[in-house]
Amino acid sequence: MNENNYEKPIDEEEYKRIKKRKRCFQRVISGLERGGEVRMITLTSSNDAPDDIQRSWRCLYMRLKRRDLIDGYIKIPEKTKDGKHHLHILYRGRYIPHEFLSRMWDEIHKSRIVDIRVVKLKNSKASIANYVAKYMSKESAGRYSWSWGWVWRGFCKHWEIYKKWWWRNVYVEGKNDFSNCLTGWKFWLKGVYQFDVDAMKADKPPVLVLTIRAI
Repeated sequence: MNENNYEKPIDEEEYKRIKKRKRCFQRVISGLERGGEVRMITLTSSNDAPDDIQRSWRCLYMRLKRRDLIDGYIKIPEKTKDGKHHLHILYRGRYIPHEFLSRMWDEIHKSRIVDIRVVKLKNSKASIANYVAKYMSKESAGRYSWSWGWVWRGFCKHWEIYKKWWWRNVYVEGKNDFSNCLTGWKFWLKGVYQFDVDAMKADKPPVLVLTIRAI
């Protein structure tokens, strides 16, 4: 075997990181394709902060939700070198003033340092999703999670059903490729049309329900 063509086998831990990164990418870009104003929040922990940052986030999220400031989010916890927890949240929703967010987080989590910035979706959604997914797969990152509002409840299962249906019923070698599958999924995410999931699982047409919505 040519030494230059030798591929180093991937160990189990590396395989898990790659798989996690791919799953993260799918979750992130699916939410981005839904559209809307998307922003990134970073929430830190001070020396006086309680240990359970997830509980603090749930409290903050409910306050923001009641004020109609957040529609949905995907969240990544991370631990710093000195053991402090902080959160990175990609959310769809309205503008939140920095000082307002800082004051509220200080009331809940005894920490004032926060960051909030707009995610410019006119840039490549794939590059944004790839950046976030890469961040999520870092060793210091914890288990990521998302709210139903980030896409919709059960969307991961629907994606798997849609892929299987597409390969069985739409794919024709030499005439289309997987990019066509992704295009159909993007239209579903945007709400341009809906699929009849039960019919799709049974391979029974019609599976498409058109809706009127601007892209």
